[in-house]
Amino acid sequence: MRSALRTLVVVLAVLGAGCGYLAQTGHRPPRSRDHRYFVYWDQNEEQDALSMPSGRIAQLIPPWDPNGQMCIVPDGSGRFVVGYNPTLPSQHNPGGLKPYKQPPVGEALYDRHGRFTGQTLFVPGPYHLPGQTVGGDIPPDVAGGGAFNDNGTMTGCAFDHEGNLFASDIGTAQGQFPPPDDGRVIEWFAPDYTKACVVDGPTSGGVGPHHVDGTGGLRQPGDLAVDAHGDLLVPEAGAVDAHGLPAGRVLRLTHASLPDDPNDCGADGLYPRARLQASVFVQGSLAYLPFPIAIARDPVCHCWAVDTTFGDPAVEWFDDAGRPVPGHGTVPGETLSQIGQSPTGYNPFGLAFAPDGTLYFTDIHITCSGVLTNCGPASKAGREMRVPMNGAQPGTPVAVATGYDFPTSVTTCDPARHVCPRPVG
Repeated sequence: MRSALRTLVVVLAVLGAGCGYLAQTGHRPPRSRDHRYFVYWDQNEEQDALSMPSGRIAQLIPPWDPNGQMCIVPDGSGRFVVGYNPTLPSQHNPGGLKPYKQPPVGEALYDRHGRFTGQTLFVPGPYHLPGQTVGGDIPPDVAGGGAFNDNGTMTGCAFDHEGNLFASDIGTAQGQFPPPDDGRVIEWFAPDYTKACVVDGPTSGGVGPHHVDGTGGLRQPGDLAVDAHGDLLVPEAGAVDAHGLPAGRVLRLTHASLPDDPNDCGADGLYPRARLQASVFVQGSLAYLPFPIAIARDPVCHCWAVDTTFGDPAVEWFDDAGRPVPGHGTVPGETLSQIGQSPTGYNPFGLAFAPDGTLYFTDIHITCSGVLTNCGPASKAGREMRVPMNGAQPGTPVAVATGYDFPTSVTTCDPARHVCPRPVG
């Protein structure tokens, strides 16, 4: 997922409440005595960390593949996962000199200090890099000289209340409009995360028994979250209406209909589609939330924030029934005709909330040569933004870090509730 023009709505990012549920282990970190918290984001194949209230920024993972939402394992260990693709030597990035992970595409597991544990989470298959022995079900790019960056990318992630991990795979969505319907939701089961199940995805065509890059799946699934009932919330940024116009939405996959263990998926690793109960939680349109890409729980209003990469407003708040919260303010964005024309406009990807309700979002800063034409992130124009909140009214977003290439996610961690990853020293 590293083409120069990244995607209309490459999806990535957020954690908020979606990844941080504490597993039922009985272990709980000591409560914080101050207002400390941590904010994490990926950019240009590395993972950075912001410590608040000090404002210090450090590198959690040096450049080597991070390319998706970060989610903290809910077992009190401080371990976390991040989606990855190979960092190519052509990217002129130090990570391109390091060994490729196996298989080429998946979720990588890190310890609490950002050190790769050696474990990757993936869907098994025959496709691997030369000299490697571990394969996944995502084939190499036909037009990419055998690279593994444009046929599948793990983007969003979330842990459920049982500690199972869900991730979204955007498939081949690399800037086409409408995005292809080959996106997937994949689950790995606690506690060892070695068994995978394709919960939702293509149903015909494509490659192999999982119909990778086929049709009938999701159109650009984004960041994930889990609600209080255990339902999985999935932004589908690329959904369209009957006329083929942008009409993104957030889906709700009912907890009771999701797989409990690998036996629910069968030997082929595919979950029977008929067992999955999906409904629309938030429905967008061409004029309103056309590309919803991330969702996060606001701990102050006990409601949900949803962002859209294109459109105005850029962030809107919803109650647990998926209705806009009356009287709640929004974060302004860009209309479709303004994309790439406004130097101060916001194109949010990830969303996350601090414990005090402060909103953070990743602005990938899109430019286009025309309306929804040749759209991609402007070089070194990405930003991490903080939005102070005055009750239900968002303040003016303030940049906390700038000059980024391809920032795609943001995650927060409250040390009063979790063991938070921290760089060594």
